[in-house]
Amino acid sequence: MKVAIALAGSTGDVAPYTGVAARLVARGHDVVVAAPRDLAAHVDALGLTTAPLPADARDQVADFAPPTGPLGRFATMRQLSGTLADSGELLARSLLPVVADADVVVLSPMTILMAPLLDGLGPTTLGLYLQPLLPTRAHAPSFLGVRSLGGPANLASARAYLQAVSRPHWPLIQQMRAEQGLAPISDLRGYYEAALSAGWTVVQGFSRHVVPDPPDLPTSVRTVGYCWPVPDPAWAPDARLVDFLADGPAPVVVTFGSMPLGDAAAVRRMLVAAAARAGVRLVLQSGWGSLADPTHHDPTVLDVGYVPHEWLFARAAAVVHHAGAGTTAAGLRAGIPAVPVPVLLDQPFWAGRLHHLGVAPRPVPLGRLTVDRLADALRTATTDPEMRRRAAELGRLIAAEDGAGAAADVIEQVGGVPVR
Repeated sequence: MKVAIALAGSTGDVAPYTGVAARLVARGHDVVVAAPRDLAAHVDALGLTTAPLPADARDQVADFAPPTGPLGRFATMRQLSGTLADSGELLARSLLPVVADADVVVLSPMTILMAPLLDGLGPTTLGLYLQPLLPTRAHAPSFLGVRSLGGPANLASARAYLQAVSRPHWPLIQQMRAEQGLAPISDLRGYYEAALSAGWTVVQGFSRHVVPDPPDLPTSVRTVGYCWPVPDPAWAPDARLVDFLADGPAPVVVTFGSMPLGDAAAVRRMLVAAAARAGVRLVLQSGWGSLADPTHHDPTVLDVGYVPHEWLFARAAAVVHHAGAGTTAAGLRAGIPAVPVPVLLDQPFWAGRLHHLGVAPRPVPLGRLTVDRLADALRTATTDPEMRRRAAELGRLIAAEDGAGAAADVIEQVGGVPVR
């Protein structure tokens, strides 16, 4: 079976799919991962076949600014819609030759425009989502960054979200369908919801222990658990990191991944001051927000670059992070408390889930971060025995799941491969 996995976005939007790709390859399938060119090199280094797309993920993320004010989340959504509209044609025309001859095409939320474009062309498509985005009364779509607006409003907001993120692409989709000799789609407004009602398959790559399955989701939606990235076989810990970890109590790890931080130097000062006030050591991952300070001489703070989260978090007392889907998952699997500092999009949703589950103090959004609030949160995360017990218990439940294997099972079923 030929499988194409079509991806866009930042590292967290790409890495989890490598585990699914590796499982499919191990089962003898021909798999290609299409990803932004600056991330495709990393995917290729893992031994997977890649198709680099002509855009850099880092450039797209750099355009985003941390939201401010009560309407900041909606402004971010408008910005995301505009970015997708601007890059949609380049993305679609780059992906089409990669996926057109596949038997099954796996789509992420950032490449979902390919579903109506490929409808009737040959490949079977399915969605593999790392966030809960589908219409349900149980919660609002995670990209809105809120837990719930109430049952009817949750459902309405998810339907509006599906239309809003797809609307900029409809003229392009109709044009490209015509170029492929396909008939136009008559009901563009409700395409995705109609597809779900008709049994279009969506795999949800997160844990039911974190977001329970709502009873009103279609039966074609399968929640399989977290899909873990393929470990980098060439990576080994730096001696400085090994020595730092051995030279004192388990530190708190700080990572904001690919998030824009605005004044990164000011954020770093708050982090270091709060850690000193809470009496904890820090391992500070620079990330795309450039948190590193090569001039510092504080022996209780270590700056690092890329370190796999599965290795680093297992050696940490807690983790301060932006509550992206992948980083949230890695912290949960490690069984340690979190200090969520959400920045944008779905991150407030995940931050709220961590607090609701009792494995994190109340989230402090980046725009409201202060030394006092962060120090209080660090003390709670590193000293509250009940929080640590809950985190360890949830970590054991999540570690027992095999999201990548279950996702590969669904992809095979959609592709007509007999059940093993």
